[in-house]
Amino acid sequence: MNETSPPPPSRLAGDSLIVGAATILSRLLGFARDVLIARLLGAGPVADAFLAALRLPNLVRRVLGEGGLNAPFVPLYLAIKEESGDGEAKRFAGDALGQLALLLLVLVGLGELFAPWVVLGLAGGFAAEPQTLALAADYTRLMLPFLLLTALAAMLAAMLNAERRFAMAALAPALMNAILIAILLVQLLQGTEPALAARWQAIAVSATGLAHLALVLVALRRIGLPRPRLRWSPAMTRLVTTGGATLLAASSAQLVLLVATQIASTEPGAISALYYADRVFQLPLGFVGVAMGTVVLSDMARASGTENDAMLGQALALGLALALPAALALIVLAQPIVSVLFEHGRFDADDRERTAAALAGFAAGLPFAVVAKVFGQVYFARQRPHLPLLTGCLAVGVAAVAGLALARGGNAAPMAALAASIAFALQAVLLGVKLAGEGLWRPGAALRPLARTALASLAMLGILVWLQPLLAPAMAQDQPTLWRAAALALLCGAGLGGYGVAGLLFGAFGPRIVPRILPRFSPSPLRNRRG
Repeated sequence: MNETSPPPPSRLAGDSLIVGAATILSRLLGFARDVLIARLLGAGPVADAFLAALRLPNLVRRVLGEGGLNAPFVPLYLAIKEESGDGEAKRFAGDALGQLALLLLVLVGLGELFAPWVVLGLAGGFAAEPQTLALAADYTRLMLPFLLLTALAAMLAAMLNAERRFAMAALAPALMNAILIAILLVQLLQGTEPALAARWQAIAVSATGLAHLALVLVALRRIGLPRPRLRWSPAMTRLVTTGGATLLAASSAQLVLLVATQIASTEPGAISALYYADRVFQLPLGFVGVAMGTVVLSDMARASGTENDAMLGQALALGLALALPAALALIVLAQPIVSVLFEHGRFDADDRERTAAALAGFAAGLPFAVVAKVFGQVYFARQRPHLPLLTGCLAVGVAAVAGLALARGGNAAPMAALAASIAFALQAVLLGVKLAGEGLWRPGAALRPLARTALASLAMLGILVWLQPLLAPAMAQDQPTLWRAAALALLCGAGLGGYGVAGLLFGAFGPRIVPRILPRFSPSPLRNRRG
């Protein structure tokens, strides 16, 4: 195998597991953070203002800090490295870093000046709530330095990912959440008043951006730090020519969620419900989506056409094997998950109902969001972002139209979440049809792995439906928090275990331990190929 060959399926799965596990750690810490925020702020005007302002850092972190810059940067960096050597590739990275820093300084400065308009871009419904708008603008100004710091860290992390050094860049968001949790615990112990607590949290968000940048710089010392420069080179022209479209295309899922926030902002308290539902939804989406946008893209950029075809099948099978059961579990367990995680302090039963409905709406679109993410990597690896960009723009438009139509009768949060799922489905279908038409994907090859995953997921669903009523008394609101959490963990663990056993029986992943069940099925595409 030469230097530019992609790794075998086992390496693909292993690297994806490393990135996914780091993302899960970050998401779990994010859950802990949000549970503490819900306990401290509840779901009133202060929470709405803070969470609306937090949307921008979260959007930037998800788009850039979790692999979004990989799409425009990694294929070009690897092409320069192959054509001109390691030194020229690092000089290109330094050029990109210097130009990005200059652009970000300008954008952050403008954001500080026009913070209320930035907030209205995130939550237009605040125009009718001047007090909430003023709070959100104040919090936004305090969080804006985060954008500069974490975007620079993301650029450097893309260089790490291009060199197949995934772990440290993937762990950085976990460090950021740990810092915020520590500050929240102090505030809860001191009984800090909500408005003051939200202000200190906004300051802490910017501090986590500095921690992110420091961690990535430490990791880069092993391969050499690029020197930031303001030189404009032909490679920079290529980056700018395709990079903007690629970054927007890679960000389409987060833009759809931003549209959902806009729709929810028309109803008091809906932004908070949508935010907490999105945090749960991001756990499986982050595990699969970040791995697909980090590991798969890096490997596809090195691969030949035939290798890319095989890798697409492997990535799609792996993504669906994780996303489909997660979607069913979130729909069935939305109420107990939201209750156990968030129903404390000022977060009451009405908040739980609204948040659980939004979570179920998001979960319906999870498999489609993952499929669209995988399909998009094929075009990003080839530096052809225009089709993913077009389908992403259509998805954003559909989310807006569907959300406004569905939310007319009320229930803005769940209706906005359902509209987002409709948009994810449209994008996945359009990309799949085009890939099949170009001969880059064979849908028939995906049917057998999908059928096996569906059978295993149905088995898991049966376990959850049977076990949930038995454990419902232990998860009731009047039970101790640790007891409720243990019951929910037992329920989720039973479903996961059932899915694992059924997956082995049906051959959803790895070798089938009962071959006679599906005697005519070929070996799973996730197994190592021979020859």
